[in-house]
Parts: sequence; C-alpha cells; structure tokens
Amino acid sequence: MKNDTLVMIPAYNEEKTIGNVVKNVRKLYPNFDILVINDGSEDQTEAYAKKTGANVITLPFHAGGTTAVLTGYLVALEHDYQYLVKIDGDGQHKPEDIKRILQPLIAGEADICVGSRYLASTGKVEKDSIVKIAGRVFSSTIVNSIIKNTKITDTTSGLRAWNKKALHSLVHVYFNERKIPDDSVFWIVETIIADRMGLRIKEVPIEVLPRKYGKSKSFSSMKMLEYPFKLFKLLFEIR
Repeated sequence: MKNDTLVMIPAYNEEKTIGNVVKNVRKLYPNFDILVINDGSEDQTEAYAKKTGANVITLPFHAGGTTAVLTGYLVALEHDYQYLVKIDGDGQHKPEDIKRILQPLIAGEADICVGSRYLASTGKVEKDSIVKIAGRVFSSTIVNSIIKNTKITDTTSGLRAWNKKALHSLVHVYFNERKIPDDSVFWIVETIIADRMGLRIKEVPIEVLPRKYGKSKSFSSMKMLEYPFKLFKLLFEIR
C-alpha cells in the first residue's frame, strides 16, 4: 500500500456490489490504492472485497458511517497519502467521477471537493423520496446560512475528496476539540468545521445512480424522523 492517492470504500452488508465497485475503481485508476472499510458486515462483504485484491480493514462490529470514515482518515494520514477519496460501496457512485473530484485538489484550487448531484450537466438527478429531497434542501439552506466562504448545494453527498492538509485539520478537531458527530449530520458538521478553519471547499457535478440492491443505511424512516431534531441540536452546539 502506497501511492499518492487512497480510495476508501466504507461498506456495510454490500456483498452484491462491493466486488464490482472495487474492480471498476482499479480498472480506471490502477495506480491508486484501494481500502475497503468493512463496517462489521454480517454477509460476505469482506470476502468479496479481498477477492478483488483490495486492502480491507474490518471493524469488530457495526460502528456506523462516521467511525468508518474516520478510520479512513487515520489510515490516509498514517501512510502519508497526499489525497483521500471516498466512494460508497453500494454502486451508486460512478468511479469515473473520482478524477473529477480530485482535479481541484491536484490543481491547488481546493482542500476538500464534494460531488454534487444538483450540479450535474446531464440534468439527471437521483430519484428519491420527497422526504429525502426536502431534508437535503433544508439542510443545505441551514448550512449555507452559517458558512461564509462558499455555497454548498449537496450537503449530504458521500462522494468526496480531501488533501492531506484538510485531513490533518479535521482529525485534530474531531479527536481533540469536540465529540464525534452522529452519522446523520456528519457531513454537515464537517462542512461547517472546514469553513470555519478556512479550508477551501469546492463542488463539482456528479451523477448518482439508482441503488440496485438493499436499502440506504443512512436514511431509514426512523433516522429521517430524528434528523431535524439532531440538526437543530447540532446548530445549538456549534453556535
């Protein structure tokens, strides 16, 4: 393991898709290292990820998205990668977009790059429930009323990239200055923290594909009901 760029793929019970995700990333970017963070899956996610030749870290139990992502941050810093990319293991993100979100970092235009489904030049937007769409619009409105240095159209996007400077800054805050954010508001917290630290954030257009198997782990009915309360609690904490 060691190139300039690490692609991390958090995965929980994604045995039906993880193999193809890893294969497609490797095919397009043979010089990138790939790390699957198996978040305590109860199926064959770990076995299929290893079968494709990916490096795999298996958490001892299902710890959630925040823990899986922070594990990726720590690995990237420990191995001195210049860039870290996150792509989901469910097959909804297009590996072709990895090059697009890395470009602003490599060009020195940003420290963090977010893939936005709402900027897609194709005009295609992921089909979703009205509740989910309303939640994204609501959270984006709230976040954009707080941050000062940029505007974000897709605060919940999971296709992202960071340079080493951003990872150092964020890890310091998460482990020394505040409690670890809940999964449902993690990206919102990170956007606000990054903006306040002066990290440059840029969005680029991406297309999110329909989910073929299973259901979203991030947006269950219960989590959607709890989301507004968690968001307002978060805003109170960071005032």
